[in-house]
Amino acid sequence: MFANHFFVSSITKKLLLVGFAVFLLATMETNVFAQSPAQLLRHGSRYQAADDTSDRAPELYRELIKKYPKSPEAEAAQFFIGGYYSRKFFILEGRNKVEDWGSFNRAEEALYAYLDRYPRGFYLADSYHALALIALRRNYRDKAISLWTRMKEVANQDKKVYIFRIAWSSTTDDLIKGYCDTKALAGASLSAVGQKSSFADVVGSLTNWARSNCR
Repeated sequence: MFANHFFVSSITKKLLLVGFAVFLLATMETNVFAQSPAQLLRHGSRYQAADDTSDRAPELYRELIKKYPKSPEAEAAQFFIGGYYSRKFFILEGRNKVEDWGSFNRAEEALYAYLDRYPRGFYLADSYHALALIALRRNYRDKAISLWTRMKEVANQDKKVYIFRIAWSSTTDDLIKGYCDTKALAGASLSAVGQKSSFADVVGSLTNWARSNCR
């Protein structure tokens, strides 16, 4: 009886140990995978694409930058932080009628940091465009004009700007999801801000322009 009990207990312990080892291996593999720069960037982008405003996306982007500061994904993450906070302002304004200027402050901080760290970066023109829209929404028209002018000047370094929307809204009618010629977009933006009186009018004008000119 004792021998049988010992035998069964030994098998049970071995099975438990094997199961625990498999669990540890799976956990290690999951952690390694989750900590890769590409995966961190993907996770953050999923939150951002879902219009999440809990700041989980920039937390993941900052973790990526801290762990992999020299990776290509770190450059994207720095720009995406700015894009997230700009988007957050418009989401909160559109959904809750809240003007969260602190989000714009964080967006500008991240975007200017991008320009400082990556003066010839992949998102160079995109950063100037995002900053110009923020300035215009703040009603700093001269600053917006200056930023779009600078965007036009760097067109030879960064020839395309990706536009998902000109500015976030709750409708799908304003979706662009295309690449715009940097110089042409800057020119259209300068023209629109010179002719239109309100931020909404400028956004509407640029949305119509982008529908026909961005692919």
